[in-house]
Amino acid sequence: MLTTGQVAHFETFGFLVLRKLFSEAEMEGLISQYEDIMLADRAGRPFRGERQSVQPFVENSPVLTAVIEDDRIYETVKELLGPDFAWVGSDGNYYVGDTLWHADGLRHAIDTTLPDWHYPIIKVAFYLDPVSKDTGCLRIIPGSHKAGYADRLEVTSEREDDPDFTPFGVSPADVPGFALETEPGDVAIFNQDAYHGSFGGVGRRMFAMSFVTNPTTPEHVGYLRRAYGATNRTLRPHQTLVDSDRPRLRRMVSKLLELGFHTQGP
Repeated sequence: MLTTGQVAHFETFGFLVLRKLFSEAEMEGLISQYEDIMLADRAGRPFRGERQSVQPFVENSPVLTAVIEDDRIYETVKELLGPDFAWVGSDGNYYVGDTLWHADGLRHAIDTTLPDWHYPIIKVAFYLDPVSKDTGCLRIIPGSHKAGYADRLEVTSEREDDPDFTPFGVSPADVPGFALETEPGDVAIFNQDAYHGSFGGVGRRMFAMSFVTNPTTPEHVGYLRRAYGATNRTLRPHQTLVDSDRPRLRRMVSKLLELGFHTQGP
């Protein structure tokens, strides 16, 4: 589904935006499922303008779970990560206010430096409202998923509560980054080791799914085991996927089960 140029773009800059991948009617259905899950998490209370996050997320809805194996998602992830990629997890968020620059790949659970070898984890994100540079769209620092460059950007995650903090001599909002402006139906895909953030806007609805390359070497397996041991939800497949009658879903979690990782959910 991807062109050679799109794959090269992702590998070089760490992100892609696929425009109008889902129709307006499809998005209405996905948004309805999103709202049901978020409302249930609030125990039926109205949204009161505070950040809300639910994890795991898509596993709570058969409609959203089906998106994982939809060819438009599954085949795209396969082209970027290779065959037999593994499931990492999902999350649903209602963002309020700025999200400062950060990277959230597995390496941040276990250390502060990227390994010399490449072992990507990617996030596939659906923004459910139109978002622009000034209204909180995702911003990426291109190429910041690469070792060396990423390590020099650690400073952007410091002093988050200091309004006078000016890493690189400018405010966090003015650090150079590419604005991934999207409309509902667009899908943003990015390497989670890339530095990303969001500035402006009052509320942003989003859900996302994360995947990792099939662990085929002792280094990969060791990396996953350390990340698993340092987190509470990541790399713990939901029972919905483990018990699924869909081969793609079961295959995505099979390696995690082989490694002895615990499951979650009913």
